[in-house]
Amino acid sequence: MNMQGIPHPQIRAEPQNRILLLSLLGIAYLTLFPFSFNFAVTRVFHKLPFLLGGSGKHSTPLDFFLNVLLFIPFGFGVCAKLHRTGGRRWTSFLLALVAGAVLSYVVELLQFYIPARDSGWEDVISNSVGSVSGFILFELFGGAVLEKLSKSENSFEAWLSPRRTILLLAGYFALWFGISVVLQTQTRLSNWDPQCVLFVGNDATGQNAWKGRIQLLQIWNRALSEKEIREMNEREATEGISPGLLGSYDFTSAPPYADQTNDLPSLAWTPEQPQFANANAAEFDAKSWLTTKLPVEKLTREIKKSNQFTIRIVCAPEETQGAGGSIVSLSQSAFDVSFQLRQQGMNLQLWFREPLADWHSALAWTVRGVLQRGGVRDIVAVYDGSDAFLHLNGMRLPESYPLSPGASLIHKFLFIRTGALEAYVVVYETLIFFAAGMLIGVAARNKASSRWKLAIALVLPALLLEILLAAVSGRGILSSNIALSLVFGLAGMLLINADRRVKTSLDES
Repeated sequence: MNMQGIPHPQIRAEPQNRILLLSLLGIAYLTLFPFSFNFAVTRVFHKLPFLLGGSGKHSTPLDFFLNVLLFIPFGFGVCAKLHRTGGRRWTSFLLALVAGAVLSYVVELLQFYIPARDSGWEDVISNSVGSVSGFILFELFGGAVLEKLSKSENSFEAWLSPRRTILLLAGYFALWFGISVVLQTQTRLSNWDPQCVLFVGNDATGQNAWKGRIQLLQIWNRALSEKEIREMNEREATEGISPGLLGSYDFTSAPPYADQTNDLPSLAWTPEQPQFANANAAEFDAKSWLTTKLPVEKLTREIKKSNQFTIRIVCAPEETQGAGGSIVSLSQSAFDVSFQLRQQGMNLQLWFREPLADWHSALAWTVRGVLQRGGVRDIVAVYDGSDAFLHLNGMRLPESYPLSPGASLIHKFLFIRTGALEAYVVVYETLIFFAAGMLIGVAARNKASSRWKLAIALVLPALLLEILLAAVSGRGILSSNIALSLVFGLAGMLLINADRRVKTSLDES
């Protein structure tokens, strides 16, 4: 089909730029998720990443089809943009092919450094086919599609009065706020079993014995602040009883180890008491461990009620190379575990039960390099109702473990993993505020619309959503989430107006 005769000046607003930008955004999200890059490559086949070889990737016909489908909008957008500048058909074909191949190669190269992704030349080929398919579709239907999109947008803009904008935004955000509340409640500690027993140096199976020394174990039903944890590390281990302390076991005394708050059962050795070589700590030889014998019902009940916990343990592993075992466990069986802190070599693994972790997920959180052989470590694990953090010797580690509404939403459709938790936050904020920003961007074209009111329409929902989620989960308000919402809202406003300069020049002509 000859596209040269399309009367572009008659179309008031042209969507070429938006099609191209949206296609690039979609490709970035679907190919680079979970956005966790690791450029410290150790695998042998990554030594020559520019060759895109040796990844062991095995593509299926479905993979090929999806890769083609992913790049069709990109090829369509490239051709639409070139056609706007008067490019010829063969030029459009070559540009779609080359641009698709180059973009796909860049994506595959970046995927080498995302541990959760695979890459290879098969994807470059299929993506290039998709880009060329976009060229073909543009040649066949491009004029009609662009004209239909432009007329629809112009009609919507003419209909969108300031009052209708306010009503649409109010309804839109009210819907998302309700969805967000429901999703956030699914990260509550509602499924902890009150019949679980507290174990130190093993778990309920008796198959994960740990070797090392432990001086102190403390458990709170609230999330301690960074200041409290830092001050606690600086003073004597057992000095003072802070609010919310449910249990405190000092292992520098003689067994059995009584809870200093008198709320939990004592910890006793099983199957027998080992011979001690160190009077300042409990020695675990992988043959004996400590247990309360009875369920710690009060501890479980109080943590479920507050939806928060802080667990502190001062310990020193005997070995790290190839060593492992459960340091602290709140469990009843291998399949009934509420909380567990494990050693895996030099790494520390945290797992706790909540509805997302029960099925269709792999949410054990491994933090590398925390443990050292014979080195005393003051470890504090905190969950504030939405996010988990680890503190080592009074200092908070940079890694985080966010259980956001985004994780709950993705969990309904896909298997979720610990490494993607932060990416789920980004995806969720994009879903809500990018679309809202596009609507506000269209409304901003109307001269009758007050700019400061439109600004409030973006800023106020970002604040309200964060306040609402903080109230539901019990955590504090995070300025980073508010900033992320505003960034995506502004991105939507800019994208919907990406062709405004083009439109003005066409109108003037």
